[in-house]
Amino acid sequence: MTRPHDTVHSPPAHHSPSIRYGRQVLSVTSFTGLLTGLNTSGLDVALPDIVGHFHASAAQTSWIMVGYLLSSTVLLLVWGRLADLFGRRRLYLAGIAAFTLASIGCVLAPNAWILVLGRVLQGVGASAVITNTTALLADAFPPERLTKALGVNAILISATQAAGPLLGGVLTNAWGWSGVFWTSGVAGLAALGWSAFVLRPDHGSGSAERFDLAGALLSMVFLGGGALALTGSGPRGGSTAAPAGWTSAPVLLSAALSVAALLVFPVVQSRRRYPLLDPWLFRDRRRTMALLAAFLTAVSFFSVVLVMSLYLQTVEHLDPLSAGLQVMLMSVGAMLTAPLAGRLATRYPARLLSSVGTATSALGIAILVIALGPPAPPTLTGLGLFLTGAGAGIFGVPNTGELMTLVPPHRRGIANGVRSALQSAGYLISTGLSLALVTVHGPQADRTPDDIGAPLRAMPAGSQALAESHRTALLALLCLCLAATGVSLLRGGTYRPAPEKTLTTEGPK
Repeated sequence: MTRPHDTVHSPPAHHSPSIRYGRQVLSVTSFTGLLTGLNTSGLDVALPDIVGHFHASAAQTSWIMVGYLLSSTVLLLVWGRLADLFGRRRLYLAGIAAFTLASIGCVLAPNAWILVLGRVLQGVGASAVITNTTALLADAFPPERLTKALGVNAILISATQAAGPLLGGVLTNAWGWSGVFWTSGVAGLAALGWSAFVLRPDHGSGSAERFDLAGALLSMVFLGGGALALTGSGPRGGSTAAPAGWTSAPVLLSAALSVAALLVFPVVQSRRRYPLLDPWLFRDRRRTMALLAAFLTAVSFFSVVLVMSLYLQTVEHLDPLSAGLQVMLMSVGAMLTAPLAGRLATRYPARLLSSVGTATSALGIAILVIALGPPAPPTLTGLGLFLTGAGAGIFGVPNTGELMTLVPPHRRGIANGVRSALQSAGYLISTGLSLALVTVHGPQADRTPDDIGAPLRAMPAGSQALAESHRTALLALLCLCLAATGVSLLRGGTYRPAPEKTLTTEGPK
């Protein structure tokens, strides 16, 4: 009997790649990139205003950021597999609709915990969008054009992320924090209409394969438990709550459940004919290292914008707009280098380009560590942010392109789901770790009881202790970025787009 992954399906004739349709799909994925872009970099700038409005505790502050990342990460593998089974278009449109409704719900939140709930629901919708984005492009473009398409998609998304801090600052200054969510809702409605118009119907493999419910539940326990263990290191809640610590009972229980699920997961998957996460995906060294490098890179540079946004507002006392103008240089760097990486990816190995990218980001973070004062020289912090983003732009396109061309079309949904889950897990860890180092381990002595529950309120001008806590967070990110460089170099092999003639119409038997 032939295993499902032993043969490679060609897309049906009416779904065959074409330049015109590929460009339309590219416009869809780039447009929806605005949704996630605004809800990361834009909300980073608005976070101090949210804290002030709700008088949020440190636990609530953490969950406003982490709740979105947690729900999106936990469901990525599930949505990726369901997209392979029942069609990407359905999941994509449902994700946009859910995200849009949740964004409007966030505006109407009466307190911080309801806002956290809205953010969790945003993440549920966003995960269905994220896990299908790259797979839609891989289906729409022929292999020899895929990396260029990924490069264009990356530059357009980077452009929206670059505008995120600036737009977040403008909206926060004009209408407060709710302006960010109103904009997400309006953009979501437009994205939903355009996506429904452009995307072709697809049906996936349907009843030919079964959904692995046990694997899905185990993956959610593993990812969710690990995330809860991380976020549990923050305060327990309440305006005067003390940090729970990584050795508290809830943290240890969450970690134990996560480890147990991780140990049982491969055993369950090996006994499934149609597993959620086929072990085949990790039998190639290039695929495995590409996935691990994507995870470590996400951990290392994702929260740089958050750390610097908080530093500029709480230590340097800049307003949200001014802080947004500075941190947007990171996205500008990615926007300028991503298309160049897309062109170079057809000529040079992914190992070389991706490793150069992570090394460039490491250099940028190192400059930021040196620059933090107070006061921090704007020229030096700008250079650090730009190089960090430039490295991210160089890394992403060849790494993702290599992974997609090493996976058959009928497994691209779950393969991209794994990549997206690892990246989102990296984003979650990056955010939780940075917030823990900045808020939990920052200066406590000069705070009133109310200040302990709102660690992101402005500290006295020139607070050296708070600056040191931000520097500690950046040092941790720098070490992770150097680790990502080492993993990227270990992948071996070279990147070559898969030729069309290797595809066969034979299906699973």
